[in-house]
Amino acid sequence: MGPIIGANPGGMMASLGHDGAAVDARRRSYAKTGILAAAAVGVSGAMVLALSLSWRGMAAAGVAFEVMGGLALLVVTIVVGYFALLLLGVAIVFHRDSREAAGLPYVARRPRESRRRRLRLRLRSSTERLGLRPGEVVEIRRLDEILATLDENGAFEGLTFMPEMAALCGRTATVFRRIDKLNDWVHGSGLRRVLDTVLLDGLRCDGTGHDGCEANCHLRWKEAWLKRSSKRTRAQSADRQSTKTVETLYRIAKRHMADGQSAYVCQATDMSSGTAPLSWGDPRHYVRDLSTGNIRLQPFVTGVAVAIFNAFQAKRGGTGFPEFRPAAAKTSPTESLGLRPGELVRVRSKQQIELTLNDKNRNRGLRFDREMLRYCGGEYRVRAVLSRVMVEATATLRDLTTPCIVLEGVTATGEYNGFNPENEHIFWREIWLERPQATGR
Repeated sequence: MGPIIGANPGGMMASLGHDGAAVDARRRSYAKTGILAAAAVGVSGAMVLALSLSWRGMAAAGVAFEVMGGLALLVVTIVVGYFALLLLGVAIVFHRDSREAAGLPYVARRPRESRRRRLRLRLRSSTERLGLRPGEVVEIRRLDEILATLDENGAFEGLTFMPEMAALCGRTATVFRRIDKLNDWVHGSGLRRVLDTVLLDGLRCDGTGHDGCEANCHLRWKEAWLKRSSKRTRAQSADRQSTKTVETLYRIAKRHMADGQSAYVCQATDMSSGTAPLSWGDPRHYVRDLSTGNIRLQPFVTGVAVAIFNAFQAKRGGTGFPEFRPAAAKTSPTESLGLRPGELVRVRSKQQIELTLNDKNRNRGLRFDREMLRYCGGEYRVRAVLSRVMVEATATLRDLTTPCIVLEGVTATGEYNGFNPENEHIFWREIWLERPQATGR
């Protein structure tokens, strides 16, 4: 590990000793939950077996007994399923915790989304609703067609069509994921329901319409702006003439305020527009994730099992996962590696990164999120070094004094946010990274 400006060697050794005790304590907590879950699975499983064996006897005793027995069997079966998922969650957490302790990543190697052909429940109430699924090939409509769909704010059903998207019109692309929901972290309004919106493979914002913002967000597309790419697809002209032009989109994207500052409009600053509140506990959006192919069964079950584990731990006062313990300092250290795109780097271990965080889990204003822990110990190429990004909450651009690093293939999985499908880049500080040769491995 390279030198960390402001780090205290004595404090580091004390921290490592404290970490060892913390690891033992949380693993004991995990083990207790595992024992409870295994016992519950055993007892409820035995009850299911007993009820199944006595089913004929209850049926012979009368309809009322048969119904009561059936209901009892259903309830106990649900209990078995719950504790089985809890037990699976314990196993997953132990595996991930051991990887973290060894400084190894546990990010999944396979894609999150499924591109298999499956039963389609398409919403074809209008030509604007295609019911697109991951893996389908579409064509982006002509610019004049899309402009004709936009309101005076340059949006359709609340979603802004940005000037960066104009150059992509007419292109053929593959659907990456559906956006049936999003987590509005900008305004703090929680999970939001989204309709008829998709991400297209590899199509990200280049910032040309927003004074060089480098965030490179994955562009969202309304199905009304797309059509299926096939010989049977008939080109459709816009229903009405549009008075808008690309210049109109640029004017909408940047507005001059009375104080001389510029305020920007993009899909990120207007994240909650055209959406409706959605409960985290509503099972329907999780069913949609599976039925549309937004997520495969394995990562879905993994995410549900970990969520059940964390909920159970919270109720009994145990330790949740993932857990990390940032330093208690009010300030955070910094380190410059002078990284450039294409360089190979390794994400430092959780224990090393904890030493760089202040009491708000931040380093120089950038938050280290639990979503990032799965990448610790992994090696990746630098995709970009960011010096200018949009501050979505204030709709302003910020020139960064401490650069943010984006790594190839490192995006948010959404596992801890209701399987949020947005696929945004994760920003890293250079102090959280190291060149592989620096460790001698």
